[in-house]
Amino acid sequence: MFLKTALALACSSAFPAFSADSTTSQAEDQITVTANTSPGADTDNSYTVPQVSTASKMPTNRLDESQSVSVVTQQQLNDYQVTSLSDAMRFVSGVAQANTLAGTEDGIMRRGFGSNSDGSIFRDGVRSSQGLNLDATTDHVEVLKGSASLLYGIQNPGGVINVVSKKPQYEWRTKVSGRTSSEGGGAGTVDVTGPLGNGFAFRLIAEKQNQDYWRNFGADKHTLIAPSLQWYGEKASVLISYEDYQYDIPYDRGTAFIDGKPINVGYKTRLDDYANHAWGRNKTFNTQYNYQFNDTWSTRVTVGLSQRRYDNNEVRVTAVNTTTGAVTRRADANRGYNHKTKYVSWDMMGTPTLFGMTHNILFGTDYEMVQTYRAHQYQGKSNTIFNYNDPEYGIAWPVTNDSTEKTSAANNLNRIHNRSVYLKDSIELTSKWTGVVGGRYQHYEQRASQGVPAVLTMSDEGNKFLPQMGLIYKVTPSVSLYSSYSKSFTPSTDADDDGRVGKPEQGTTWEVGSKWQVTPKLFATLALYRIDERDMSLSINGDTHEIDKARSSGIEMELNGEIVPGIDISANYSYDQAKIVDDGVDSDNNGNRLANAPRHSGALYLSHGGIRLPSVPGEFRIGGGARYVGTRAGDPENSFTLPDYVVADSFVAWNNALLGKETQLRLNLNNMFNKHYYASSGGNLRVREGEARNVVLEASVTF
Repeated sequence: MFLKTALALACSSAFPAFSADSTTSQAEDQITVTANTSPGADTDNSYTVPQVSTASKMPTNRLDESQSVSVVTQQQLNDYQVTSLSDAMRFVSGVAQANTLAGTEDGIMRRGFGSNSDGSIFRDGVRSSQGLNLDATTDHVEVLKGSASLLYGIQNPGGVINVVSKKPQYEWRTKVSGRTSSEGGGAGTVDVTGPLGNGFAFRLIAEKQNQDYWRNFGADKHTLIAPSLQWYGEKASVLISYEDYQYDIPYDRGTAFIDGKPINVGYKTRLDDYANHAWGRNKTFNTQYNYQFNDTWSTRVTVGLSQRRYDNNEVRVTAVNTTTGAVTRRADANRGYNHKTKYVSWDMMGTPTLFGMTHNILFGTDYEMVQTYRAHQYQGKSNTIFNYNDPEYGIAWPVTNDSTEKTSAANNLNRIHNRSVYLKDSIELTSKWTGVVGGRYQHYEQRASQGVPAVLTMSDEGNKFLPQMGLIYKVTPSVSLYSSYSKSFTPSTDADDDGRVGKPEQGTTWEVGSKWQVTPKLFATLALYRIDERDMSLSINGDTHEIDKARSSGIEMELNGEIVPGIDISANYSYDQAKIVDDGVDSDNNGNRLANAPRHSGALYLSHGGIRLPSVPGEFRIGGGARYVGTRAGDPENSFTLPDYVVADSFVAWNNALLGKETQLRLNLNNMFNKHYYASSGGNLRVREGEARNVVLEASVTF
C-alpha cells in the first residue's frame, strides 16, 4: 500500500526537490558561468564539506576558522528523510531540543542555551521570523557555536543555526517525488531548475502535504511555493528568492509531570482537545548583489524580509489531579500574530597584503528590525470536566468575542531596531599562525507596548561594543589548533503568556579546540568551551523566570565523512555542564541544572552506498544508527527530570534508471524499537513526547 501511494504521489503530483552542477559553459551565449554555490551545495553526496560560510560570511576552509562550526549536509538530510530542524540536529554535537511552543516553533538548545523565538535561526544569513525553518527548499544547515554577535547582532551565547537554501543551477534538472507515512497521508514535491540563457538560471520548488499527526488526532498540512532567480555576469551576480508557506498544524503541549513523575496515561493520549491547532502563512524574500572589483576586493549588498502571520487555539492544561484523573483545562485562543524581520547589509570583502601579511578582511554595516506582535488574546473559564482515565474530546472550544478577550494583553507589540558596523580580520601572521580580530559596534532601540489603548511597557536604547579574538596554529596543513574569545548581546524578543519581555542578555564565550582534515572526505573536530550569560530569561509554564547568571562548560567531538570508500560515518559526543550560578529570585536554585540541557549526548550513524546485488538492476544504499540524550532538568527548580533515552533509525534506498535519469525508492524506519521518550520541557505541564515508531516511504523520479 505504501509503495502504491508513494509512486502515485511521485508521478501525479504537481509539486518539488533536486539540483544540478553549478559550473556550466553556455556556448550559445559565449558566457562561462561559475556559480559561487555555498558549501554543501545540493550536488554533494557526502557527510562532510571542506568549507563553511556562516562563521565569516564568505566561504572559508574549516581549518581556518577560530570557532566551532558543524554542518548537516544534504546527503544526511536525504538519507534520514529529515523534515524538521530538531531532527537535523541529531548530527550535531552539543545541541538538544528546547521548548518548541507546542511543536509550532524550532526550539534548539546550543551548549545549554536557547529556546523558541530566541532569534538564533537564520535563513541564508538573515534572521528568520518563521516558526519552523527546515522544508523542501533546504540544501544544508550550518551551526556556528558560541557567541556569534560579531556578524549576526543580537544573539544569546549558544550560537546561530543557518539554514541554507537550494540555489538555481545551470543544468536542467527536474525531480518529482512523493512520500507517505505509516501514520497516514503524505506529501508530493517537485523541484525544477535550469539555465535561461544570458547568465540567468531559475529554480522552482513546491510542495503539498497533508499528513496525519502521530498523537491521537490532528493533521500536519502545508503548501509551499518557492521560486528563485540567479544571474551571473563578468564581475557581478544577483540572487533573488521568495518563499510562500501556508500551514495548519497541531498545537500539542504534550503530557504532564506531577510530583516528579509522568502521569500514568497512554503515550499517544492527549490532554488537550480537537480545537488545538495553529494556522498561518509565512513569507520570505531575500536578495543578494555581489560585485568583484578585482582579484583582491569585492562587495555585497543583502536585503531580507521575513513575515509570519498566524493564529492559534489552545485548550490549555493548568492543573492535573493524579488521584482522580481530573484535568483542569481552559479554552484559550490568540489571534493576529504578526512577526517580522527586515534586514539590509553592505559588506566589503578583501584579501590585501599589508606589511608582508595577508589579511582576510570583512567589514560592513547593517540595519535590522525585529518585531513580534499579537493582536488579541482570549481566555476561557477553567473546568475539570476532562478526565485522562476516560478521555472524551470535542468538549472544549475557544470563544473569541468580547466576553473572553483579555484586553490588557491585546496589541502586544515588541520591536527592536539595530544599527551596526562590524569588522573581522583573519591575519596570516606566518605560514602556521593566523590571528583573528574583530568587533561590532551596535546601537539598539527597543519598545514594547500592550493593551487597549496601548500602554508603553518598555522603552530602552543603548550602544554596545562586542569584540571577538582568536588564534589559529597549523600543526600540519591538515591539522589546526585554535582558541577564541567572543561576546554576545540579546535584547529579548520573547514575550511570555502575559506579554512580559525579559531584560537584555549578555554572554561571554571562551573556546579552544582542534580540527583535523583526516582525508579529503573525512573531518574531525574537538572543542572545549566555557560560556557565561547574565540576565537570562526562561519561560516556565508560560511565565518568565529571570536568572542573574548562568554558566555552561563542556567538551564536544565530531567525526563526519567517508571512513572507507562507500561507507560514511556521522558520529558526535558532547559533555555539557550547564547550571544556574545566581538565580536572582530564588537562591535555592543556585547550582541547579539549566532546563533541557543534557549532560551527556551523542550519536552514531553509518551508511553504505554503491551496493549491487546479482540479477537486480541499480544500486542500493543502506544505513542506520542511534542517538543518545542524557537526563535533563525539567525546570529551574529541578523539581522533575526528563529521563535519558536512545532512539535508533534506519533506511534502505534503491537507485536505478527505471524512469528518467534516476528513479529512487527510499524506506525509512524511525524509532525502530518504539522507544517512549520525552524530547523537551516547557514546564511540568508542558512536556513534549518524542515521536513513536513510524515508517516513511518515498519514491522519486529525476529527469
